[in-house]
Amino acid sequence: MADLLLVGADAALLEGIAQTLTAAGHQVLTAVSMDEASFIAGAAPPLLAVVDRTLLATAGDTRALGLAPGGALVVFGDPASPLPGPMRRTVLAELRLPLERARLTALAAHVAARAQRTGRNATRLTPPESRPGV
Repeated sequence: MADLLLVGADAALLEGIAQTLTAAGHQVLTAVSMDEASFIAGAAPPLLAVVDRTLLATAGDTRALGLAPGGALVVFGDPASPLPGPMRRTVLAELRLPLERARLTALAAHVAARAQRTGRNATRLTPPESRPGV
């Protein structure tokens, strides 16, 4: 279905969420810090990044995640730690995990279906400017 990246410090929580998403057919990678997440995303941009709110608030920028075209950002964790305004606008959903596992699974399926429907998951073999007749 989709490539997902889980980022957070709670290894047990991430493992449980990863198992749930893997059972739903997604490919899941985990990271314990934003630096590690940035490294992983550089090699294989995820379609959906699920990030602990406290790590995201200290990161200051979501561009380091390098989401795939059509990708989305989901935040989980303590709602008491606020996100800056520009960062709040990039967040698709805020979840309370592990309670909202089913909602996360539905969001992942929706983002994957949206990317496929719009063609954002397709990779071009040749740039448009090098195609014959263009």
